[in-house]
Amino acid sequence: MKVFTPNQIADDQKVDYKSGKSYRFTVERDGCGYTMTKTVIAPGVKSYQHYKHHHETCYCVSGKGHLIHAETGDKYEVTPDVIYVLDKHDPHYFQADEETVLICTFAPALKGQEVHREDGSYEPSERSPVYNVQSVPIDMVTSNDYNPNAVAPPEMELLETSIWEDGYTQPVVVVWDGEREQYVVVDGFHRFITLCNSQRIRERENGMLPVVVLNKEMHDRMASTIRHNRARGSHNIELMSGIVSELVEMGKSDRWICKHIGMSKDELLRLKQITGVAALFANRDFSESWEAEAD
Repeated sequence: MKVFTPNQIADDQKVDYKSGKSYRFTVERDGCGYTMTKTVIAPGVKSYQHYKHHHETCYCVSGKGHLIHAETGDKYEVTPDVIYVLDKHDPHYFQADEETVLICTFAPALKGQEVHREDGSYEPSERSPVYNVQSVPIDMVTSNDYNPNAVAPPEMELLETSIWEDGYTQPVVVVWDGEREQYVVVDGFHRFITLCNSQRIRERENGMLPVVVLNKEMHDRMASTIRHNRARGSHNIELMSGIVSELVEMGKSDRWICKHIGMSKDELLRLKQITGVAALFANRDFSESWEAEAD
């Protein structure tokens, strides 16, 4: 247990920025998984924020200001006891009409000295994503169209039973797609689809899915999916070869592909050769020990 006042927090948890001052009460090293702040906003300054890598919730303690959605232009008056939640990483402006004090929470936790970057965001955490598991509504999550892994119906039934009996023991790995305003699955599609299809699990979980969020561009998302799958199982060769084709079309070199998806040069060559005739290898596992069949 810790009991303290704002004046007792470490100096590296007090940050001056162009709109005022932020006191970070809890930070990453505290191990709580979130940061709580007291933010004092000076009047007259219109500041832009876009927390791409964090969720923020704010409670107004005193003062008066306006919250403006940067894309829609929607404007909200913020006065004592008003709460706003940036559940979709909403880009926004805040302008205080008088000195305004907000109590804010950030998830995942801040290190303590973050200031807004040019794009309005805070730098993402360097810790492994598993330390920052979040719970998000299932209707904000969607599958990707490049997963080369498949699970047979009996195994899917076993997975449903396992999640029902033991609960979710592993989060689903996702990325945030700002254009679609949805989380896109990188790894854990079958855990995700089980929540979609199983009414009893969906009701027990209140329609919420445990996730960890990666900050990845499309080519890196595809590489992450392959790395996760290759580390524990087999692939559908047709889909795998299709992914290789897409990465090549994106301009990724053979060296990049081999490095980022854990593939040897020989494997990459074989997949390039397979493209267009993948049906010959249907229902076959693919691994580093794969050998071509003799005639």
